[in-house]
Amino acid sequence: MPSRQTLSANTLIEQNQHALALVKTIEMHKGFVDKRHHHTWHQLIFPIQGLIQTEAEQCQFLVPHTTAIFIPAGVKHESIAITDTTFIGLYINPEHSRFDERNNGQRLKQVSMTPFLKELILMIKQQCQTELATSHGNTLRLIEVLYDQIHTSESFKFKLLLPKDRRIKQIFERLTARPELDLTLSKWAGIVGASERTLSRIFAKEFNTSFTLWRQHLRLIHSLSLLESGLSIQNVAHQVGYQNDSSYIKAFKDRFGLTPQQFRLRDHRIYEAL
Repeated sequence: MPSRQTLSANTLIEQNQHALALVKTIEMHKGFVDKRHHHTWHQLIFPIQGLIQTEAEQCQFLVPHTTAIFIPAGVKHESIAITDTTFIGLYINPEHSRFDERNNGQRLKQVSMTPFLKELILMIKQQCQTELATSHGNTLRLIEVLYDQIHTSESFKFKLLLPKDRRIKQIFERLTARPELDLTLSKWAGIVGASERTLSRIFAKEFNTSFTLWRQHLRLIHSLSLLESGLSIQNVAHQVGYQNDSSYIKAFKDRFGLTPQQFRLRDHRIYEAL
């Protein structure tokens, strides 16, 4: 079986329309695609282990165990398991929250899974299991705090923008399959049938960055799943195109604020209660 789960999230929502929140644990084997869909409730998803890629609103979000992604109700999205993955889905009933009254709509956002956010989600799960349907006060207050945490926190950009230009898409597809490719932009120009100047202009327009920095970001994102696989840091560095592990470690820390080893060893113990 490609994934192991019980009732679908939408079925659970239909069967518990008066609940404030629902929590669901889902296992997805590597390569499994949760095809494009949406929920009538807000959703917060985060892996316990593994790595998933979620596509929504013309963006690809790589979601490792150090981050979570908030998907507003009604937003269509599709997810694929980059590695064998277990993740938590927290679904929040928008009818029972004053969040919509305080904000002009919600936006899809990726945030860091801080210890406080992990504890807050655990508290919401426990409260939903013990609180009577007619007495939602404590749960509602926790959900309000959760929204504040999500929407006042800085966005955590484990993100790859999908190219719009067909020539950049060719480069994207080739580098996604083989991130170690070290072709210059001039050589890519010959492959995709465009001038180097044209490609530079497209990168600046679509991504607000240079080809070199875009490729570095793609390589670093790709390395996340390799780090989950247990390979040595040196091996990971070589597989994504770095000549040595020290340059890879520096680039990783500059981009994500922690070293590859720190990323790998982030504390998972809070999830045992989930």
